[in-house]
Amino acid sequence: MKRVNKIFLCVCIAGAIPFSSCNDYLDVSSELADNLTIDEVFENASYTKRWHGNIFNCIIEYSRNASSADAMGNPWSAISGEMVCNFARTLMVTGYTPANAGYHRWATQYLYIRQALIFLERVQPIGMSSGSDRLSEEDVLRMKDEAKFLIAYAYFTLLELYGPVPLVTTIADPEDENIDYARAPMDEVIAYIDRLLEEVISGNNLRSSTKTGAAAYNTSEMVRPTKVAAYALRAKLWVYAASKLFNGGFAESLAVTNRDGQQLFPSYSADKWQTAKQRLEEFLEYAHAQGHKLHEEYYASGANQGELNPHESVYQVFQKYNDEIIWATAYNDYSNPNNQERRSNPVDVYASPTNFANIGVSQETVDAFFMGNGLSIYDGNSGYREDGFTTVNNPCNVANRADEDVFNMYANREPRFYASVGYNGKSWHIHATNPNYRQWFGRGKSSGIAGGENWPRAGYLLYKFKHRRIAQGATSITVNGTAYTVYTSWARPSIIFRLADFYLYYAEALNEINPGDPLIVEYIDKVRARAGIPGYAELESTGTKTGVIGNKDAQFKAIVQERHVELLGEGQRWFDMRRWMICDPIPENQPANGGVDGDITQMHGMHMNGFDNVPIDNSASGLDTRPLGHVESFYNRTPMENRRWSKEYYWYPVPQNEINKSRGHLLVQNPLWPEVLE
Repeated sequence: MKRVNKIFLCVCIAGAIPFSSCNDYLDVSSELADNLTIDEVFENASYTKRWHGNIFNCIIEYSRNASSADAMGNPWSAISGEMVCNFARTLMVTGYTPANAGYHRWATQYLYIRQALIFLERVQPIGMSSGSDRLSEEDVLRMKDEAKFLIAYAYFTLLELYGPVPLVTTIADPEDENIDYARAPMDEVIAYIDRLLEEVISGNNLRSSTKTGAAAYNTSEMVRPTKVAAYALRAKLWVYAASKLFNGGFAESLAVTNRDGQQLFPSYSADKWQTAKQRLEEFLEYAHAQGHKLHEEYYASGANQGELNPHESVYQVFQKYNDEIIWATAYNDYSNPNNQERRSNPVDVYASPTNFANIGVSQETVDAFFMGNGLSIYDGNSGYREDGFTTVNNPCNVANRADEDVFNMYANREPRFYASVGYNGKSWHIHATNPNYRQWFGRGKSSGIAGGENWPRAGYLLYKFKHRRIAQGATSITVNGTAYTVYTSWARPSIIFRLADFYLYYAEALNEINPGDPLIVEYIDKVRARAGIPGYAELESTGTKTGVIGNKDAQFKAIVQERHVELLGEGQRWFDMRRWMICDPIPENQPANGGVDGDITQMHGMHMNGFDNVPIDNSASGLDTRPLGHVESFYNRTPMENRRWSKEYYWYPVPQNEINKSRGHLLVQNPLWPEVLE
């Protein structure tokens, strides 16, 4: 009987292991003893559960937004240019090839696909007793549908990065030296994923939702797929299938064929948008029936009692499990210096532990945020200014602190801006020893340029996701006479799917089918309303902003900008920009538009080696100042790096080492990438 070959099995979500040969990625992994046979694994309930649990390692962890990010994390927010992170920037500065591109999912996901296929073939009810020694028929049916869902999910994560991939649907013998797979046409991959999800949905073996009652959630099982998550993945699959890159919009891809002449990339089909619309409506109907809705918080007291509190709404959606969440994990780590929470703190916010302060956002992202009146900074009547300094209330500070001498660029912006961006002069939410602490990034300032590259290169830090009662060295802090309980860490859901994302997908699909459909603006405006800014219907009715409603191009740009702002740091923008095919450089005679047009070569920040002093006469005090507009002022948009973009980047290259393993040269490369056969 064949022995299990070194499998790493773990119920928790862990980092994936890179493998180097075709045999490896068709094999399975194990901590189980080498003398166990596969039969013995699946005759034991505990071992079977561990085998099943390891399949969950196929989940991409989008909260790994830091130097620990790898192929199974989120380097994509940095690669897209929405965020500024040292750990991933070289990919777009030096460029990449099929031989040296990082962040591959290929071999890793096939490992978990194979493990899931073995599970589906082998799992069986075990034992008559209760507890961990038993697997009931009901348990087996649920676990099998979870395995099918995870196969579908793993294939989707391959599809969104590489396009057509080999479909491995049966268990090959990893000792067979002749194993060799060609890529399946994209439509076949999509159909296979869709079929698996249809089986899962119709099987009714998964729980409907993580919700267990009117106001309760079974958070101990939040990572386990539910029926609503299956509906969501199926809807997202078809939005991608209908999008330009996947649907005939990349002309060069239409010439890519397998060795036998089989075409891999499909020509355009308008029907795919109709299917996407149908799948989205099925998802929304089911999700709403389960009680899913955009998360909202309301003022509990004061003059605004009972009204929407947008600042708390956009903050709390990421801090606790709520009705907006469709699927999430629980990945989070405040103690690891390599992870997001520590690396997005100012370097001097606490003396100990040291922060690395190198996860920020780009100026293009800052510019994408709307004003509080719902207008873009590029709208002439928005009230946006870059001509001086003012006092800005910081709603993230526990005392709603009024920060003086803040650049007008950061004044009167929408709630999502304050919840997402650490900017120059912004007070910290709470501090154990210095209640007046503020972030200052200019030349000579304590939050600014530090040793190595551990400083905010763009003059901004990522603030989104951060819990506002985290403070080192204390359990309670008194601010202005009010005592606040504080923590050293906080467990929050790491969201994979949430409802706002799908509202914007729905608006996009409707816009492609019928730009006059009033539901387009209705669903965009749902997201804007939760964020506390006027929707396009209101702006149109008041004459504040016209020409959007019913205009396909204008509505598309509105969706692009809304997704940029709403989903910042959630790993979506790289895939959005590629599927829309908006990454190409903006022509020199066309003005930039806050990242709406996508130009991936553009990345700016403030001038970190410039002075950020308020430009008043300080000559008597001997302070050195640089007024606005001066070449040495901090407040100058400054190019961050010379980023590369080539058209072949729209599809990530098939790893060269995978092509090298294809002994029959069956595995072909993506369009425009050089094909090297060894």
